[in-house]
Amino acid sequence: MTDAATPGPESLFQQGCAALTAGDEGAADLFERAVRDAGGDMLWRVADAYARAYSAQAAPWTSRAVTSMSTDAGLMVHPGTLRIITDHGICEQQLWAVEVRSSETDRPAVVTALTAALPRLMRVTDGGQELTVQEMDDALSTGVAFYSPNHAAVDAGGTAPRVWLDCKDAVAPVMARAVLHVVIDELNAAGITRAELFTQL
Repeated sequence: MTDAATPGPESLFQQGCAALTAGDEGAADLFERAVRDAGGDMLWRVADAYARAYSAQAAPWTSRAVTSMSTDAGLMVHPGTLRIITDHGICEQQLWAVEVRSSETDRPAVVTALTAALPRLMRVTDGGQELTVQEMDDALSTGVAFYSPNHAAVDAGGTAPRVWLDCKDAVAPVMARAVLHVVIDELNAAGITRAELFTQL
C-alpha cells in the first residue's frame, strides 16, 4: 500500500508536467518516478507531454514506450518503430510506417492482417483513441475536434510488408500507441504470434 505521504504515479506525472512547463530540469526525475510505479501506459503519457512541449525528449520516451507493446508470445516491437525525428532540441516529425518481418510462411497472413487494419487505422486520433465507425461518422458530421490520418495503405513488396499512414509528419506519441495496438490486434487475429515490428528510415 502507498503511504499517504508518498505521491502516487498520477501526482508525480502532474508534478512533472508542471515542472516541464516551468522549464524545471526536475521534470525528468518526476516522470521517471511516475513510470517506475505505473508502467507502460505512463511511458506514453510522458512521451506525449514532451511532444506537446515540442521537446526532443519525446523521441527517447517514445522509443521506450513502443517496446512496452511487445508481447510475451513473440511479437517484438523495435525501439525505433514510429520514431520521432528531432532537430536542434525540438521535435521535427514522426515516421508513420510499420514494417512486419515474419517467416516466409507467415508473410501472406501478415499482408492480410495489415490490410484488415487499414479502416481501423483511419479512425485513430491524435488523442490516442480508436473511434468506432459510428463515432467517426458523427464527428465528421458535427465537426472534427481531432486529427486522424489522411490516408493509409499497405505495401506488400520489399523485404517485409509494411503499412504506412499519411499523417503530415505529425508528432503524436499516443496516436502511435493506437496504431501499434491496431496492428498487433490484427496480427493476433490472423494467427501471427512471432514477428518483428520496426520502421525503416
